Amino acid sequence: MKKPITVSGLIQTGVIQDNLTTSLPKFKGQSDFSSDITIQIALEQIQPNPYQPRRIFPDIELQELAASIAEIGLIQPIAVRKISETSYQIIAGERRFRAFKLLNKSEIPCVLFSCADADMAVMAIAENVNRQDLSDYEISKSIRNVENLFPSKTSLAESLGFQREDMYRYFAYDALPEFVIEKLEANPRLLSRNAAADIKRIFNKISPEHYEFALTAFKEAVALLELAEIDQTKIANFISLKVKHFSDGEILEVNNKKEEFFINNKKIGHFFSSHKGVEVKIAVGVLSYEKTEELKEILNNFLNSSSSQS
Repeated sequence: MKKPITVSGLIQTGVIQDNLTTSLPKFKGQSDFSSDITIQIALEQIQPNPYQPRRIFPDIELQELAASIAEIGLIQPIAVRKISETSYQIIAGERRFRAFKLLNKSEIPCVLFSCADADMAVMAIAENVNRQDLSDYEISKSIRNVENLFPSKTSLAESLGFQREDMYRYFAYDALPEFVIEKLEANPRLLSRNAAADIKRIFNKISPEHYEFALTAFKEAVALLELAEIDQTKIANFISLKVKHFSDGEILEVNNKKEEFFINNKKIGHFFSSHKGVEVKIAVGVLSYEKTEELKEILNNFLNSSSSQS
């Protein structure tokens, strides 16, 4: 579970490029959104937050939000900062901004704040990190995107409310091979930060002569993960077992293989094999009692025959 982030204030005040700087409130979080001092700003003048961690905005959620706004109006204005005479950047509220675009609105109610880059980066992460649908990979990309705004990783962790150890788990994605980064770009929820950290540890222990074999095992594990035939928490052990038996001169088939049985295009069972054993499952009602006894006899004869030949 992600540790909740509580933002109590800003690190410093940003610079607004006009004479309004001293009169603008400093952005302190969600409570400031209730301000009665709102202005209407044209959507075409507003840019997204450059530190926005969210990489995916599901269409269905935006459509639902747009429908709600169309019915009852915008309850909470978005927060923006001014970056030039004619342009603004979103501090918080990009989903509302996108919903207004869906509604073909020309303007949106905004509250104008003074906000520095570092503060804006922290708020962008804080606004999103506690939402369950924001992935660890998206958070990691956002942290990497803003770390140069802070004097040290310690100050970055403190600003985000992270323990350093947990923050470094987010950095584990940087050590993953390019093929899985490409998959994460398309599906950010593919691997959690804990799974990424475990995989990184395994690759750090692998000798150079076994690296290519480990990489092949990793690709195999990811393929199984995408088929929901292995849990992401088991990938590190999957790679480790593969490499161990390879280095011992034995290739161990640890991947799971599942074949399904069909009758008239209807699934009636499956054959499943892994390093733990073999499983044959037939749905209830497919075989009569007599056929079930016949199948048991066939299996017994086969196993006895195999045992006598070994």
